[in-house]
Amino acid sequence: MYSKNINLVIFRYLASILFIFSHGLLILDHLPIGAALHGLGEIFIAPWAFRERAWDLVGIAIIFFFFDLWGLINMLMV
Repeated sequence: MYSKNINLVIFRYLASILFIFSHGLLILDHLPIGAALHGLGEIFIAPWAFRERAWDLVGIAIIFFFFDLWGLINMLMV
């Protein structure tokens, strides 16, 4: 999958960096910040996956975005 749109490739790499940081924060028990960064990463990877017709990644990005948002809201309400 070689994308000709450099902006989408940058979004993909930015999403990968956000996933690394968010998973590290989630492991270190910084749940609200980790969930927020993970949700932001899902927003950045979805356009690239949609353009490349990687429908499995599009579905995963949408599902995890809503789970991250729901978890973040629940964490802030407590």
